[in-house]
This record gives sequence, C-alpha cells and structure tokens, in this order.
Amino acid sequence: MKKKILCFPFRFPPPPILCLLLSLVLFPAALLKAQVLTLPVNLAYLSQRADVIVRGRVVDVRCENHPEFSGILTVRVTLEVEDMLRGPSGQTYTFSELLLGIGAGKLKQGYATGQRLMLFLPSPSRYGLSSPVGIEQGRFHVTRTAKGEETVTNETGNAGLFRDVRNTTFMAGIRLSSKDVRLAETKQGPVPLAEFSALVKTLTALPRIQ
Repeated sequence: MKKKILCFPFRFPPPPILCLLLSLVLFPAALLKAQVLTLPVNLAYLSQRADVIVRGRVVDVRCENHPEFSGILTVRVTLEVEDMLRGPSGQTYTFSELLLGIGAGKLKQGYATGQRLMLFLPSPSRYGLSSPVGIEQGRFHVTRTAKGEETVTNETGNAGLFRDVRNTTFMAGIRLSSKDVRLAETKQGPVPLAEFSALVKTLTALPRIQ
C-alpha cells in the first residue's frame, strides 16, 4: 500500500528580516511556477528543457526544512532509477522541491513511496531545488493495465502533450519512425511506456532550451 506523505508549507514564521529576504529570493520563483501551471507545453518542449529525464520507483519521500532557510519546507524525493534518459548515472536519483504558496497543498500529495514515475526535471537551482518542467505536465505516472501493458500518463491526462511534436522534429531535421508518428497523433490519454520512451529518446536530439 502506498504511503502518502503529508506536509505543511510553513511551521513557524521566520523573523522579519528573513521574511524580506525570502520574499525577494523566492517570490519570483513561486510566481513563475504559478504561471507555468497555466502554460501548456508539449513533449518536445519537455525534452528540450529538462536536464534530467528519469524513470524510476519512489523509495523515499520526506518533508524537511530548507538547509539555508529554516522556515521553509521542501519535499525530498528519492527514486530507484529504472532508466535515465538524460542525467547523471547512478542507482538512485534525489531531488528537492519547494513547498510554497498556492501550489503547496497539491504538491504535498504529489509523491508517494511505491509510485513509478517518469520525470522531466531542470538542474537544481542555486538553492538546491527543482520541480518538474511544466509542473504536473512533466510528471508522468507509470501504471500497468489489466492486460499487463505498461502505460504512462502525466497529471493532465496527456492532453495536448503531442501537439506540434511532428512539426518541431521536422523543422529540426529529425526523422520520426512510423511508431513515433503514430504516437505523436495521440490527442490525450495513456500511451504505451515503451513507445513513449523511444519517442523521448528521439526528442533528446532536439536543440536544448535553457
């Protein structure tokens, strides 16, 4: 049984000076996150923007104070790596995500031990924090159907995920396989994990976006 980890975004208000510092440092990031929530992105963008593309099983989730800002909580997630399509080698991969503002209530329930996820992540910021590119659009859940087929779906149901992918690859001079083309015609809903991973590997050849 999956164990969900519940956190609260704040434990105790920091001193006034620290509050001011945090507002200057963290508010722009929180605002950007809120804007990203309303900005649809496709799989080509996720593949171009992510510095880490990893699939694995969540083996540890914990809420902890940020090491530099004790009044701020983060969620620390460790994956047992099944496939690292882009990023550092190793049997596990760990990242920390900020719990702040209007998104905190949702993010605190976004990870649970036992989940199988495929994540598109940027490199950690100067404060050691990162969150999926496109937030829920860059966090995919791997599940198995009643027939035993592994499928993958992001938290928007893959809606619009493959929009303009064929045009983007064509403009970049990248040729898609027949399976890639069929997959790129999907409007929404779960897709086969193996075909999805193969398409992502193809898309990693696209020019990077910083």
